[in-house]
Amino acid sequence: MCLFRLENLSVPRIVFADFVWDNLREVNLPIGRGPEYRTEAMHEKKYPLVSQNRDSRFVNLRFLQTPQGRSRSGLFLIEGIRHVARSVEQHAAIESVFVDLSLLSSPFGQKLARRLRRSGVPGIRLAPQLYRELTLASEPQGIGAVVRQNWTSLSSLQPKKQSLWLAVEAIDSAGNLGTIIRTAEAAGVAGIFILDLETDPYDPATVRATMGSIFSQKLIRCSTQAFAEWAKTLGVSIVSSSPAGLLDYKALCCRWPVALVVGNEKRGISNNIIEVSDFTVRISMRGRSDSINVAVATGVLLFEMSSQCPR
Repeated sequence: MCLFRLENLSVPRIVFADFVWDNLREVNLPIGRGPEYRTEAMHEKKYPLVSQNRDSRFVNLRFLQTPQGRSRSGLFLIEGIRHVARSVEQHAAIESVFVDLSLLSSPFGQKLARRLRRSGVPGIRLAPQLYRELTLASEPQGIGAVVRQNWTSLSSLQPKKQSLWLAVEAIDSAGNLGTIIRTAEAAGVAGIFILDLETDPYDPATVRATMGSIFSQKLIRCSTQAFAEWAKTLGVSIVSSSPAGLLDYKALCCRWPVALVVGNEKRGISNNIIEVSDFTVRISMRGRSDSINVAVATGVLLFEMSSQCPR
């Protein structure tokens, strides 16, 4: 039997809130596995050891590092204590875990691993050299997981009157996209639209850059046309960002609900977005630089718009 599993479970150097510990006491994970997993009392050391890179279980994990693997399976990889704890806190569908016990030294990480095991999540132990092939961390924590992707359908969205939304178009950098998702959560964004097929919020580098925010955001993939029709039908105003925008962002007076659209690092937003936008704003440069990083620009605009929201 070939299972996807979690690997990088180890201690973070951060203190998690007490409610995370409380959630771990009574965690009820939506795993989608048979009852035999839920009643199994397996110690982490009894997880089967995978030491060969040709083992199908390891090959499956590596496959999830590719766009094709994530697209075909609907799964993605996470690693590190913060990410695994956030996935538990947000009731993500954890399929399996993978651990490297030589790195799993944190008491919190060990407790997290035990709670997952007792909840029936299957797992494997990876040999240190195999774990190193998977991790993106400079200081791996010894625990990771395979999680099911969570997409929200456009038809199910009913924006609240004072809600703030974000749409991204053709973001190339995984790090930029992850930072944007993390910033969106901090700014109170209700959901994020992905307006192309190439932008992948479940890329391992993107997931890592979200610092766990991937689990609390609604993600919607749709075309620009579908997004524009949704906004028009439900009275959502569209504000796009461009260095060529006619309106300085500080002069913008938001009409709620509102959606901000940001575009590609080099090309910016497409003409299709400009055509459906109610406003196109710019961030004026004071120094000699003619632009700023797209993730930074998104943060500036989101917090300005959020500050205008009636409380």
